[in-house]
Amino acid sequence: MVQAHAEAVKAVGDPTWIDAPYSIFNIELTNRCPFKCIMCARTHNMTRAQGLMEFDLFRKVIDEYVQDNPRQAMGSECWLHHFGESLVHPEFDRFIAYASARGVFTALSLNPLLLKPPIAQALLRAEPRKLYLSIDGHDDASFERIRGIKDAYEPSVRHLLDFLKLKKAMGSDVVICVSMILFGENKESIARTRDFWSGLEGVDFFYDKSFVTWDGNAPDVSRLDGERPTVRRDHITCTFPRTRMTVTWDGDVVPCCYDYDKRLVLGNVGQQSLKEIWNGEPMRNLRRQFLDNKVDNPLCRNCDYLRA
Repeated sequence: MVQAHAEAVKAVGDPTWIDAPYSIFNIELTNRCPFKCIMCARTHNMTRAQGLMEFDLFRKVIDEYVQDNPRQAMGSECWLHHFGESLVHPEFDRFIAYASARGVFTALSLNPLLLKPPIAQALLRAEPRKLYLSIDGHDDASFERIRGIKDAYEPSVRHLLDFLKLKKAMGSDVVICVSMILFGENKESIARTRDFWSGLEGVDFFYDKSFVTWDGNAPDVSRLDGERPTVRRDHITCTFPRTRMTVTWDGDVVPCCYDYDKRLVLGNVGQQSLKEIWNGEPMRNLRRQFLDNKVDNPLCRNCDYLRA
C-alpha cells in the first residue's frame, strides 16, 4: 500500500519527489565525546540521548548506500561522525573497515589526543581514505580555552606526530589533513602553527576550517561568530534536502549535519529503507517548504545559511 501510494505520487510529477538517488553525508557512530569545545553545539545544547551505533544497523546503512548509489558512495566522502568523537566507539575500527571494504569513501574527523598507539594502529588497519586531525590552539592554555580539556595540547601534538610516523611505517596511503577552526579564538594559533603543520611529512594539507553556527539554535555558539556578513538573499539557497541525508547513532535520519539535537527526524533506517526515507512524506514536506520559500520547521527556520 505504501509503495503503491509512493509510485502514484511519483507518477503525477510531484516536484518534491527526487528521482536521483540519495547520498549519505555522514553517519554518527556515537554522540559521546570527552571534549567540551566552545564552538560545538553539542557542549551546552544537545539534549538527545547518547549512545553507540550497533554494527548490524551500520551494515544495513552501508549496504543500502552501496546498492542504491554506488558511484556516490565510492567517489565522495562519507564522514563517519556527526556530534561525537567516533574513536570513543569500542568498535570504531570494525565499522570503518567494513565500509572501506565495501568501497565506500570513508572519512573521519577526530581529535589526536585519543590517538594512543593501540587506537592509532587499529585506525590505520581499518584503511580509511581521509582523516581530518583537528587540533586547535598553540599551547595548553589556548587548547583548554577552545577544547575544554586541561594540559592536552602537548599530548595531542605528540600523538599526532607519532601517528604520522606510524602511517609511514605501516605504508598507509590515507590522506591526512590537519585542521583548525577559523574563528577569533584561533586566529593567533593558526598564524603561529600553519607553516609547521603544513610542512610535516605525512600531512597532505592544512585546512583552516570555516566556523559554523550549526542550525542557529545554539546562542552560545552563535555569539562566537562576530565576522559573518549580514547580507542575506530573499530566497532559499540550501540544497541539502535534494541531495543528501545524515544518519544518527540510533538509526534516525535527519536532513543535514547541522541537526545536532534531532529537531527534524525524517525516518528511521532500522524500520525503513533509506530509499523509502529519501522520498517519504517527511522529506517531501521539507522539500515543499523550500520550494515555497517558506521554511518554518524547527531545524531550518533559524539556520544562518538558509539564505546566505
